[in-house]
Amino acid sequence: MTDGKEKGRKGSGFMLSGRRKTIGAFLCKAYSLFDTAVYRVLEEEAARLDCNIIVFTTVGYFASQNDYDRQERAMFSFAPIEQLDGILVAPDTYEIEGFRDELMDALRNRAKCPVVTLRHVSDELDCVHTEESKAILPLLTHLLDEHKLTKIRFLAGYEGHPDSEARLNAFRRTMRERGLPVDEKKDICHGNMWYNCGEKAYKAFFSDPGDRPEAVVCANDYMAAGLCRELKKNGLRIPEDVIVTGFDNVPDLMTEELTLTTVEQDFTGMARAALEELDRQIRTGDTRSTREKNVSIGIPGRLVLGESCGCGKRDASYYIRVNRENAQKIEQLQNREVGMTYLSIEMSGCDDLKQMHRVLIEKRQDTPMLRDLYICLFEKGRNESGEPVFAKEMTDTVCLVHAMRDKEDCGMPMVSYERSRLLPAMAERPEPQVLYLMGLHQNEFAYGYAMFHYYGGEIPSTFFQHWNVILSGALSNMHKRNEILALYEERRLSSVTDVMTHLLNRRGLEEKITPEWRSMCARRDYVTFVTFDMDHLKYINDTYGHQAGDFAIRTLAEAIHTAAPKDGISARMGGDEFLTVLPGARKNAAEEYIRRFEKKLEEINRREKRSFRVEASTGYAVMQLNEMDTLEQCIRMSDEAMYKVKEEHHAARK
Repeated sequence: MTDGKEKGRKGSGFMLSGRRKTIGAFLCKAYSLFDTAVYRVLEEEAARLDCNIIVFTTVGYFASQNDYDRQERAMFSFAPIEQLDGILVAPDTYEIEGFRDELMDALRNRAKCPVVTLRHVSDELDCVHTEESKAILPLLTHLLDEHKLTKIRFLAGYEGHPDSEARLNAFRRTMRERGLPVDEKKDICHGNMWYNCGEKAYKAFFSDPGDRPEAVVCANDYMAAGLCRELKKNGLRIPEDVIVTGFDNVPDLMTEELTLTTVEQDFTGMARAALEELDRQIRTGDTRSTREKNVSIGIPGRLVLGESCGCGKRDASYYIRVNRENAQKIEQLQNREVGMTYLSIEMSGCDDLKQMHRVLIEKRQDTPMLRDLYICLFEKGRNESGEPVFAKEMTDTVCLVHAMRDKEDCGMPMVSYERSRLLPAMAERPEPQVLYLMGLHQNEFAYGYAMFHYYGGEIPSTFFQHWNVILSGALSNMHKRNEILALYEERRLSSVTDVMTHLLNRRGLEEKITPEWRSMCARRDYVTFVTFDMDHLKYINDTYGHQAGDFAIRTLAEAIHTAAPKDGISARMGGDEFLTVLPGARKNAAEEYIRRFEKKLEEINRREKRSFRVEASTGYAVMQLNEMDTLEQCIRMSDEAMYKVKEEHHAARK
């Protein structure tokens, strides 16, 4: 997938390179009927309109309260909104408090392209939506005219949910027009758009046996299903005692009980119309800023009669088909759960990216629907070896660390590129692509993102959201391990390094040499030991103070280290004594090293212009090792040579 030349340098991206227009789609979740319908349309329309589509997908729902979901809001600042050719957005899929407002602010302040909302009516943006004010009318008319009901109540979603509010307003208006006043406290209950509000609705509508409704209209099918289960638990029959209706026509929602009378929204038609409108605006330049009015495209709904009002029936073939489909789904879920368990176990044991790459490639058969997978991590630079250093927060540079294409292992490219490009050029395909981007993060840390590309006809599911969370956890564990190793190495180095001079200490010297000592002795290698001892340190300390003495020691260490060859090993052995070990060196090399040292020391003395000079006595011992020699013995011989020189200096001064 890449040659060695591309490693370590920045590559140009392709998703926003201008070769093909790029549409960004912002949706949250991957498990609702709406999401599924939209995802299926994206693939068809990308091919037909010849565009790439990047789905900036997040997780999270109204009742969730965790750091993972809250971290998802970083997607809005991460996405290159300014560079997209068009944006498709479903604001009402963002249910966590504040998410929808942040997204709309980002689009309002940064988008320079056409923006079309799905299923969301906006005063400032073009939109394609279900005509909520009309979609529920056939259902209400059916209850009022066909069933002749007058006592109808409404189970709404949480306050502020746009779809629920539109359906509730249509209910109020229709009842008022029929001369049936709505008591806001008695006839309306706010739930949460999910099953678990059934008990709350039952208490609100059925706690008074003498004032029970003839029908409850629910803002969606999930709340209707929850209410039906609560009614059955309390001995009430549907539809004999009360009619319950829903909205959305979620498939096979209540096969163990009753099919719902509901309203089916044309999500497929809605998504297709939105993409066609985006394409039209991109081609013609006709955006919201060039018009006085928004484009508002209303898509009608369809009444679906079910058993919950008594007008729909199911035959035996229906149950046979559903049972067969359910059995297949259960088998798939069981297989995926097993695969997820083993993936989690193996990922938790990954110490580095190479191991993570290996696990992902080994597990690729567990995800037959996944065609391509790219793992991209935020990079904060390169180390001295040219290897990427990864960040725990969003950066402007990204590194592609894992690539799978057409199920083939494409290795670990380690190609760096600008974050706004989303992927490097090597990921380009000749045909349009739909890629799903999910953030890799945990708690307050952001590591990067994953890009998923599915085979034709396949779409994302909650399986891949869970899969992505496991990847995030593995990256978090790697960072923690690396931090622990770095801390251990820092402490280890402090135990073998002299704090004042940053040379090795005696222990460090022994740790450095000991592992190779036996081999050197067996080979009868030559090794030279050069010992240094500072002259007049006591005089410097007594006359100029201990800070001056410390300076003198550091000066001597600088000269020793700078003059040493690359393979030389220098250490402060204690006090004002130093040692350099020169593997393979003989007499000439030792004397040349000492001359370089003396020259360097003289340079420092002239540069510093202190009231005192830093001087040292040196001695060396050239050893051809044998198996009887010890490191301690060689150091002692070098010390003896140095002391002999020191005595000569002392005698000369007399």
